[in-house]
Amino acid sequence: MIRVVYGAASKFKYVTQALAKINDEGIFFFTPEMLAANVLSPDKVTMAILKMPITSFDEFSVDEEIALLVRIDELNKVIKRATRNDNLILEYDTEQQMLSVSLADRKTGVLRQFEVTSTPLAEAKFKEPKAEFTVRAQMETDDFKSIIQDAKVVGDLIVFEAKEDMLIVEVEGEEKMYRWEMREGDPLIMLVVEEESKSAYTRQSLEAATKPTGAAETVKLSFSTDFPLQLEFTLPNGEKLVMYTAPSV
Repeated sequence: MIRVVYGAASKFKYVTQALAKINDEGIFFFTPEMLAANVLSPDKVTMAILKMPITSFDEFSVDEEIALLVRIDELNKVIKRATRNDNLILEYDTEQQMLSVSLADRKTGVLRQFEVTSTPLAEAKFKEPKAEFTVRAQMETDDFKSIIQDAKVVGDLIVFEAKEDMLIVEVEGEEKMYRWEMREGDPLIMLVVEEESKSAYTRQSLEAATKPTGAAETVKLSFSTDFPLQLEFTLPNGEKLVMYTAPSV
């Protein structure tokens, strides 16, 4: 039997929105130490990894490790119904093989219970990519969101270029051009450039990463020349959502 209770259901909807934008389904891993998830886009361009340690939960009871293929589109629709007073309760009975998702109002005690399609997977293993990056930066999520929104006005390909003390974002379109030069303190929180690097990504592949900006204050951005872009969001209770986007070359 699995039962976990998460106290910030209304914040978690930003996570499920991001995951649902990548794929309608993904693999959720319940272990005695954490809840994790792997989600890969059908075109294999974008991957998301969610890690929620036991300390993120108000209650965490997992008797045995289990991997479930979960319909994220269904889960997202349920969690969209959450208010700021709701706890999110996930329960899975290994005999019934159905994931129960409940929203429990802490003030009134009202419990709304839903069932989300899920399938147990015997062979699935949690995978986390290992990569070395030549550029690492940190910025406020509002600034990252502005990059994606600004790009919509100009074109579909976003180019990130790092020099000694500067991160440059450029987008080109027909007779249009966008450029933002960012430095540490203006507006970057942190910038480390081990070597000059440049890589391009489609705006569409990065749009899913604008969803967690509602729950996280900052985002860590890492890349190398013609290498996947890593975006790491740390949520209020210590959860991490890491997203990878393949370069457009």
